Amino acid sequence: MSDLFDTLQERYQALLIRREKGASDQELLDDIKTFIADAQQAGATIADLNERSQLRAWMRFLANVVYDATGVHPDITLQPLTRGQLIGPLPERAEKPPPSFPLGWMLIGGAAVIIIVVGFLAMWWFPRFTTSTETTPAPAPTPAPVPYVSRVVVGAEQGPAGTLSMGADTFCLGTSEIVAEFSLQDVEADTMWRWEVQREGQVVKRQPATPWGRETQHTAPVLTGGPEGVEPGQYELLVYTLMGGQGAEAQASQVEQVVAVYSFEVLDTAPRAFDLQVTDVPEPAQQPPGGSDELGRTEGTEFEPGVRVVYLSYKYEGFCPELEISYTLSREGEPIQESQESWSGPSQGTGQVSFQAPSEGPFAPGDYEIAVAIAGQEQASAAFTIREEELTEAPPGFSDVTIALGVQPDGTPILTTPDNRFDWNTKVVYAIFDYVGMSDGLRWSVLWTRNDEEVARQEKFWDVETYGTEGTRWVAYYDEGGRTLPGGDYSVTLYIGNVAEQSAEFSIRYFVPAQ
Repeated sequence: MSDLFDTLQERYQALLIRREKGASDQELLDDIKTFIADAQQAGATIADLNERSQLRAWMRFLANVVYDATGVHPDITLQPLTRGQLIGPLPERAEKPPPSFPLGWMLIGGAAVIIIVVGFLAMWWFPRFTTSTETTPAPAPTPAPVPYVSRVVVGAEQGPAGTLSMGADTFCLGTSEIVAEFSLQDVEADTMWRWEVQREGQVVKRQPATPWGRETQHTAPVLTGGPEGVEPGQYELLVYTLMGGQGAEAQASQVEQVVAVYSFEVLDTAPRAFDLQVTDVPEPAQQPPGGSDELGRTEGTEFEPGVRVVYLSYKYEGFCPELEISYTLSREGEPIQESQESWSGPSQGTGQVSFQAPSEGPFAPGDYEIAVAIAGQEQASAAFTIREEELTEAPPGFSDVTIALGVQPDGTPILTTPDNRFDWNTKVVYAIFDYVGMSDGLRWSVLWTRNDEEVARQEKFWDVETYGTEGTRWVAYYDEGGRTLPGGDYSVTLYIGNVAEQSAEFSIRYFVPAQ
């Protein structure tokens, strides 16, 4: 082992110790990069193959450390040996064996002739002996493949092609018919098979054993109900095959075995939604004071102005897959929003649906109702009211607008001019104003023009929680690219709703190059 390799090994181990102690500063990364560079240079003088391989392993590991910290993978190419260097130890020169004696070759040749002759005699004599003394065993029969079920699906409706449109393991009360689809593998055409349906261990319907045939699958109604549908309960569908020979003599030896079991349930409760309640937060609130009547209508919920989202929470039972559920939000008796879903959840539990105001503003004041319909039939509803906004003593309004090139946090203007004229290098202009009587969700806007043409419009909704109902506020106009504003005559107009409240004019001088 070379002295240079020993030195690099000690440096590498020192770097590992520093890293294990949690050192991850820039100094450690710089030392790692220096080590990688030195190891690359050492490739020009270290000739031992094992040492060169170890250098590459060290550099690969440390390069990954650098990449994890910086995202840049350093070069770890080992420099080639300097011309004249040898890689690894020289191979030892093998001594030539002494020439063989001719007599040895003669003995070897004679033995080969004897072996060939004995082989020909054995080929002639051994088959005659085995033919007369042994009997060739008959090939073992290939066992017939065991049939198995690759697919059993149970559903309530068949598609146009005669196959099930959807499989399920839960069915609503009143389901008129349940159909099963069977697929077997490794089954011969004359294999006998049958199915039966059990309820609480008792067979309620069965199909006699019949040959499978050449079809790839079979579809058959396994349960058919009366006027009130299939009887509720937990069912099991079992599929059997008969193993053994065919014909009258072999039927007695046939063995029947179960190859598939499919469980499903017909619910004993009609689908219904109940205990409806409306809140303006996702978490369900307590039942409103009004409660719900025998028709499922819930009343008595009121909300303050400014509500943007309402949530309907409810309990349900008797729901089955693909049951159509719809929710309709109405205001003053007129539907304004509707959502639908095909049920895919459990058969009972709690659900929630939300409605958002159609615009960025809140819901308008008025009387609302959310109705729940199951399979196209309205079943329950919840009514609520959003109160009118209370009038404040002072109507909403803005004061005169002050134009400035800056503003302090308390709203004090900075860098104003008596005539509102500003130099050509202006990059941002502030419009500062006082406000009173503002309410939550009140729509207001700002319009900026240059030379009587609109250059910017800012639409907003007032947030009382942030700005209160009165105080000082400002808006700004600037170039999004950070460039100076072009010269010209400007104006800014403040609106509440669609009514212009205040406006101000200012100008920016055109740039004039020095002569």
